Amino acid sequence: MSGATRHSPRQRLGARPRRVFGVMVGGLLLAVLLNAPALEQGAERMPYGRERDFWLAVWKPFAAVSRAFFLDEPRNLLDRALGRSDGDLFELPAAPGGEEPGVAPPATATPARTPAPGRGTPAATPTPTPDPRPRLRTPTAADPLRVWIGGDSMVKVLGEAFLRQAAETGVIAATHDPQLSSGLTRPDFFDWPGHFNQLVQSGRYEVFIVMFGANDSQGIKTPDGKIFQPGEEGWTAEYRRRVAGVMDLLGGQDRLVLWVGQPIMRSSEFSERMAALNAIYREEAAKRPWVQFIDLWPLFTTPSGGYDAYLADDDGQVKEMRHPDGVHLVRAGGERAARAILAVLKAEAKIP
Repeated sequence: MSGATRHSPRQRLGARPRRVFGVMVGGLLLAVLLNAPALEQGAERMPYGRERDFWLAVWKPFAAVSRAFFLDEPRNLLDRALGRSDGDLFELPAAPGGEEPGVAPPATATPARTPAPGRGTPAATPTPTPDPRPRLRTPTAADPLRVWIGGDSMVKVLGEAFLRQAAETGVIAATHDPQLSSGLTRPDFFDWPGHFNQLVQSGRYEVFIVMFGANDSQGIKTPDGKIFQPGEEGWTAEYRRRVAGVMDLLGGQDRLVLWVGQPIMRSSEFSERMAALNAIYREEAAKRPWVQFIDLWPLFTTPSGGYDAYLADDDGQVKEMRHPDGVHLVRAGGERAARAILAVLKAEAKIP
């Protein structure tokens, strides 16, 4: 006679689902704890607002437990092995245009004072005011002009067209560096100032062509932790500080910066936002001799000043210039914008 307890088929079926469910819940909880810091970072990169606040409130306790028991170490080890690192964000100066390290010289040079002419005093020779603009060299095929073009998704098609047109000159070597969904409002998503700092330190480029704004119409966080939404005064002040800081960062050593403005958009509301950003770019560029603002707006408007995806190109033929999303450029639009930018660059570098 056996002493083992026999369970009925119903009892066995009841115990197994509970065990399986418990294993599934335990496995899910362990997976969450192992990745909680990464989930928290993902929530931090969401647009500022209620949804971001909600997910931060969800993941922060899990992340705290994960760090307390070093459960995040396997993920950290894997990230380091793959070369992934969040690192510290590059800090732009609080007041761009000052005497900060690496900041380009002031926009205008003060001429030397000369004594007033009088008896026994030789006539003073006027001191020529130095031209504060960068002096681009005239490149050759053996020593081409080193140009970097990049920014958000708006520069994707445009940059491809620019590379092709620049290569046809035979004296421009261009590098294309678009970062989709990036901008100046969220360095926690892509640290453009830090990226620019590395490029400047490399000394590799003589011209920077940059384009931002299409993805910048979202909440922005100031250095003291305040969050402002587009349209608020604090948002404009902080965004202007970042634009000015990037312009200063890219200047110096006869480098030329071509800051490309946003074209008109199909949405009137979005167009107004882009026009406001263009005003900031234009005003800050005007303060800095090494920066030229290139206005694409007139290139992509109808004769009455409105939006149309189909426009007459330089050859007179009507072509599709804009993507169906009403924001981005398609091939013909990119070619047209690239021609305008290249014309400015060729004039500066005296390229025929």
